[in-house]
Amino acid sequence: MSIPRVIIVIASSLDGRIAFPGGGESHLGSEEDKKMLNQNLSMVDATIFGLGTLIAHQSTYLIKNLDDNNEVTISKKQPISIVASNSRKFNSNWEYFRQPIRRWLISSSKVDNSSNNDFEKQLFFKDSWSKTLISLKKQGINDLALLGGAKLINSFIKEDLITDIKITIIPQIIGGKYTWIPPEETNEIFNLKRLWEIQSIKNLITNEIHIHYKKI
Repeated sequence: MSIPRVIIVIASSLDGRIAFPGGGESHLGSEEDKKMLNQNLSMVDATIFGLGTLIAHQSTYLIKNLDDNNEVTISKKQPISIVASNSRKFNSNWEYFRQPIRRWLISSSKVDNSSNNDFEKQLFFKDSWSKTLISLKKQGINDLALLGGAKLINSFIKEDLITDIKITIIPQIIGGKYTWIPPEETNEIFNLKRLWEIQSIKNLITNEIHIHYKKI
């Protein structure tokens, strides 16, 4: 059975950083980038991120609508939000658990339902992400946006599962250790023959560039 299309949706500095050196929640992109994020997430069935990303933000992005009076409202249709984590340390006080979204959990071990009843559904990690994605496909997930963090992105790249990269380049040099792919001692995880083809380039008014790459 086929697997969902997996799209990395991310904002990165010129030097490949996704957070400031001090870590924590990052707001690298401008309001124009948020509009691109809104557009990209409105086209997927689900998003997925790791526990570190959830801890840093304690919420997820909600798709918004702009009506004829230029009033912004939260869309009633939101992608399913999937957290990939083996941790039991979820804080029910996080805004994430009050947002109007469906929440799923992927874990490699059984999670006690009584302590994690904020998740509508709990799925098991099946030895590899390729096998786990088959399970998501069976659940009706055809398009999946991968939002981070770096370790989770890295695990998908190792299995060559990324089909698209939608990246906004922020005109800043930040430094620090928070790159969107963790440094490796070797480049064995990369398929050096793998090429990416530009599907679109959009210049944002804030000197940011939004690029959509597709795997060849």
